[in-house]
Amino acid sequence: MDDPVRIVEADVQPFSLRLSRPWQSARGVLHRREGWLIRLVDAEGISGMGECGPMPEAGTESAARAGRSLGEWSSRLPGRTVAQAWEDLESDGPGPAARCALESALLTIGARRKGLPIARLLNPAAPSVVQVSGNIGIADDGLSERAANAVRRGFGILKVKLGIGEPRQERRDLRRLLEDLPDGILLRLDANGAWDAGTAADWLDCLAGMPVESLEEPVSDPDPAVLESLQARASFALALDESLPKFISMGLTSRLPVRRLVVKPMVLGGLCPALGLAATGSELVVTTTVDAAPGRWMAAHLAAALDSGLAHGLDTGGWLAEDVGAGPVIDRGRCRLFG
Repeated sequence: MDDPVRIVEADVQPFSLRLSRPWQSARGVLHRREGWLIRLVDAEGISGMGECGPMPEAGTESAARAGRSLGEWSSRLPGRTVAQAWEDLESDGPGPAARCALESALLTIGARRKGLPIARLLNPAAPSVVQVSGNIGIADDGLSERAANAVRRGFGILKVKLGIGEPRQERRDLRRLLEDLPDGILLRLDANGAWDAGTAADWLDCLAGMPVESLEEPVSDPDPAVLESLQARASFALALDESLPKFISMGLTSRLPVRRLVVKPMVLGGLCPALGLAATGSELVVTTTVDAAPGRWMAAHLAAALDSGLAHGLDTGGWLAEDVGAGPVIDRGRCRLFG
C-alpha cells in the first residue's frame, strides 16, 4: 500500500456483547462475544476501524495475546506512515485476530482516500451484491420451523450444524426437515469435526440423494488421505474450516483434499491472506466468527472481492443481542455493500 500520510492516532477500546442465544458447536458453547476495536487516524483526518475478536477454538490467538499485541501496535503506529505500517504488518505482524483488526483499519483508510469501497480497492471488478446463506442452527426439534422462517426471508441455502446431538436423532431431524423443504432449497451442513472417519462415511451414505450443497469439517482428525477419500465418496463439496489454518501452516494448500475452503478473516489474519487462497483453485466461502458489525462489514467486502458466485455465511448478526454499530443488511438472501 503506497500511502505516505502519517498515522497520528491509534486508539483501542474493548467490547463485550451479549448473544441473543447460545452459539453451539461440537467444540463448545459461546454466550458472549468479546474483543477490541482499534481506530487509526492519519494526518489528513481520515480514519479507519478494525475489529479484533479472538476465538481460540476457531483458530485465532488467545484473548490475552491479542490484547497485548493491540496495545503494542497502538503505541508504535503513531508517527509511521500508512505505507510503513502496512510493511510492518506484512513483515512482522501479530496473531491473526489482531492482524485482522490492524489490516482492516489500514484498508479502510486506503479505500477512503481513494473514494472506493474496500471490495473495489481489492478487486476493481467486485460486485456490489453478494449471495448469503441462512444459518438455522443445530439439528433439533425446532429445525423445521427455523428453516421455514429462513425460506420466507428469501434464503436458498440453509446452514445446519451437526455433530452436537445423538447421531440417529440428528438424522431423524434432518429427514423431518426435508419433508417440508421446498424444491430448490439446499442444505449446507457443518459437522465441526465431530466425527471419526467411519462415522463421516456413514453420514455421507445417509446424505446421498438429499439436497445437500456442502459439508464442512466432517472429521475430528483432518488427515489429508481420509479427507480425499471422503470427498471422492461425496457428490457434493466437502469443506475445510477450523482445520484450514493447519493446512496453511503445514504448506499443504497446493494440493487440498477437498473442494471447498471456508475463509474467516479473523482466523486467517485479514482480507489479504484470505484473498491469497484464491490461487488454490478451491471454492471459497466467506463467513465470520460471530463478529460484531465492523468484522461483518469486512467479511462482506472480502466476499465481494473474491466474487466466487457462492452464497456466503454473512447472516450472523442476529446472534448478537447488542452490537457496536450497524452491520450489513441481509435482505432476501442478498447483501448489498454499495451502489
